[in-house]
Amino acid sequence: MITNLRGDKIGPLWLRMLRDNAEIAGLKNLDKVPIPVDIHVARATLSLGVVRGKFSGKLIDLFSHIREAWFQSVRGLDVKGRPMIALDVDEPLWHLSKYGCSHRDKSAGMCPKKKGCEVSDRCIDGKIKIDKGMVELDT
Repeated sequence: MITNLRGDKIGPLWLRMLRDNAEIAGLKNLDKVPIPVDIHVARATLSLGVVRGKFSGKLIDLFSHIREAWFQSVRGLDVKGRPMIALDVDEPLWHLSKYGCSHRDKSAGMCPKKKGCEVSDRCIDGKIKIDKGMVELDT
């Protein structure tokens, strides 16, 4: 039995990849599958202000809030002629963080890539420091 494809991150990621990359159209109930959260999805979510406030603790403790926020954020939206689901924002968020938000100054909250970023008008000010699995958030 293969069990290494069922984790909170890997399971949803594989389902999205089966739909998007392998073009398997018959997958059902994907609207119930949570977004796979890692440091990149978390950082982009926090930088966009989808989850905001004051928090100091383990990054993993924010994962459930991030998943719920994306379930709520896409509700009622359409993409490519179908209802949008949380999995639809996984890859764009990952890329936004990897190639943009990861350059954000962790103490001042400023992003040196903001000037050339296509979503800079959505990026919020404030402290977002993620280091060694811990986060300090003040947005």
